[in-house]
Amino acid sequence: MITTTSTRPDSTFHDSVWSAAGRVATGVSVLTAGRGDEVHGSTASTFTFISRQPPLIAVALHRDSHLLTVIRQTGTLGVNVLSSHQTAVARHFASRKRGRGVEQFTGIPWQPDEDGVPRLAGTVSWLCCRAEQYIAAGDHEIVLAEVRSVSQEQTATAPLLYFAGRLHPGSIPTEESEH
Repeated sequence: MITTTSTRPDSTFHDSVWSAAGRVATGVSVLTAGRGDEVHGSTASTFTFISRQPPLIAVALHRDSHLLTVIRQTGTLGVNVLSSHQTAVARHFASRKRGRGVEQFTGIPWQPDEDGVPRLAGTVSWLCCRAEQYIAAGDHEIVLAEVRSVSQEQTATAPLLYFAGRLHPGSIPTEESEH
């Protein structure tokens, strides 16, 4: 059954748009920033590659986000692409009860990279980026960032996915599994 909603920009329309957005499957990442005890992490599904040359990514963060404040202060951010077995990590960094600073990383295996940006253990891949531009977009800001370093698991690891308001273990065939 297909439902159609008015195109008038009222609250019902906006709710319908947000519901439709939830029907787009996305990968799940924890974005991290900061140094020393002043670190922060937050679960995100709004991360995308923008350009190959130079290597650019974009993330969308709510304007009131503490993570956005930390990125503006340090100029760097990490993208920890979560693996299918990291559902608890995704939920932890999405919780408002996770604490502040280094306290929110308690019980989560991580280490600082060469710039001090938190890098989580067991992820599918890791990108360390330098923020290049901030673009206002409604109640969010898009951070355009250049990838400065990258690493990934050598063995094929399924990603964690988000679809229709739920986390799902990825089941994407890789070249290794097709042969």
